[in-house]
Amino acid sequence: GHRKGTDMILAALEWLRAEVDYTMTFITNPNAGYVAALQQQVSAATWQRIEFKYHLLPQEVAGELETATMLLMPTRADTSPNAVKEAVVAGLPVVAAEVGGIPDYVVPGKNGLLFPVGDLEAFVQVLRMACAHPLFSRGLVEAETLAQEREYLSPSLMARKFLAAYEAAVAAGR
Repeated sequence: GHRKGTDMILAALEWLRAEVDYTMTFITNPNAGYVAALQQQVSAATWQRIEFKYHLLPQEVAGELETATMLLMPTRADTSPNAVKEAVVAGLPVVAAEVGGIPDYVVPGKNGLLFPVGDLEAFVQVLRMACAHPLFSRGLVEAETLAQEREYLSPSLMARKFLAAYEAAVAAGR
């Protein structure tokens, strides 16, 4: 929808259609009215490059992340961007709006690129940069950054931080 920036993805794909060879996969439930409205926003040539997948199991989402070149997230509002976290841990470059928690996970030039929220021209420019990047264009990120982000998002670190927060809350309540 609008909040997640689907309109920006479509506009950028239309803009870059002649420059970049791509297939776009949206992982979302394609309700008929929504899809019909989206289809009206782009040319038939662009629409032929778009597919929708939904009701995917976690291992199927992981498979999509393994074969993708990059995650596009031009969201206008996102506090806890799970798709971004999944892509970062999978080692998939992320091109995203600089909003909410996204800058906590995307290190510009290392594992992705950021652009100002709602700025279509900046989004297109950053996509061009990502497509020309020696790693991002091949669906890769810097190994050191990948290791750091995997540790940062690891279940063991999260568990330690939750435990510390609970212990602090209990201590404060005494």
